[in-house]
Amino acid sequence: MALLTHRDPLVVGAALARWITARTGVHEVRVINAEHPSVGYSSETVLVDLAWSGDGDDRGEQSHELVVRLAPPTAGLFPDYDLARQTVAQTAAAAAGVAVASPEFVADPQWLGAPFVVMPRVRGHIIGEVAVADAWLKTLTEHERAQVHESFVAAVAATHRADLAAAAGVPVRGNDAELEFWVDYLDWSSGGAPIPALVDALEWCRAHRPARESEPVLLWGDVRLGNVIFGDDRVPRAVLDWDMTSIGAREHDVAWFTTLESTMRSLLGSHLAGFPDRDGTIAQYESLSGYTLRDFGWYEILALIRSTAILARIGYLHRDAGLPSPLPVEDNPLLDLLAARLASADRSAG
Repeated sequence: MALLTHRDPLVVGAALARWITARTGVHEVRVINAEHPSVGYSSETVLVDLAWSGDGDDRGEQSHELVVRLAPPTAGLFPDYDLARQTVAQTAAAAAGVAVASPEFVADPQWLGAPFVVMPRVRGHIIGEVAVADAWLKTLTEHERAQVHESFVAAVAATHRADLAAAAGVPVRGNDAELEFWVDYLDWSSGGAPIPALVDALEWCRAHRPARESEPVLLWGDVRLGNVIFGDDRVPRAVLDWDMTSIGAREHDVAWFTTLESTMRSLLGSHLAGFPDRDGTIAQYESLSGYTLRDFGWYEILALIRSTAILARIGYLHRDAGLPSPLPVEDNPLLDLLAARLASADRSAG
């Protein structure tokens, strides 16, 4: 499946080799290999292995594994891919103790025809979309899996401690602005024909939004286990995919994770021993952050709307490409889960 894979990886590799020469002064930079990884739906990623030797380096030629990320050359999941903003967010998070892949933003389009980010490739374990089926997690004991989960939540809490002054340029969105963002997203992502249930659900969120929200923090955005590279010590080596980063209420990040995990458990009917449930994850975050989450059910409903909207966008992209969609757009089972959550929230309020 190649919805967002359009650039020839060897062309990207050759351009990166020229950039390395211009940046460092080294000569005879060779492209050993260049390829797309398993394809995602967001920024375009190319893995490039280069080799060169520095002047006076008696070690001879050394290989360097690098990763290049670019905005998709055609319409992607989001209308805007600000790689500079993502780099700033990661740098701010790193200063707060979050492991990142040390990205460098290159604004000059002469190399690849567009700005790009280059970073060293970080090796380790990347958990698959379905954690209960992940081969690495299956090899771990229950206690070791609990360590994976806690170190993941600790990375989220550390992100929220980042100095906002170091995150200049990352968009600040209070809850009202967040709602407006997703209203616009529904319209853009669907070509002006959004799913009525999602439109109605956002109106529900507008009518029931919390009276006050927590102090803004740096948000990772796409808080998923699959967006982290773990070491053998079960600690993150790199937190990846900052396409959705913003500054806002911390509940958004935690609710995104708990909602995705709860949804997966609902669809599969199983969970991974060693990983806490929703309430356990909330307690874990509160313990690690020293902050008590507020109005969390509202944030989870909004997270479910957001994730369903993104899945619908994936469906539209498949449809436009003449490919079968992973999930039906109009009959997405997440819409049933959303309806049930809204009904439960209304009953509780009544």
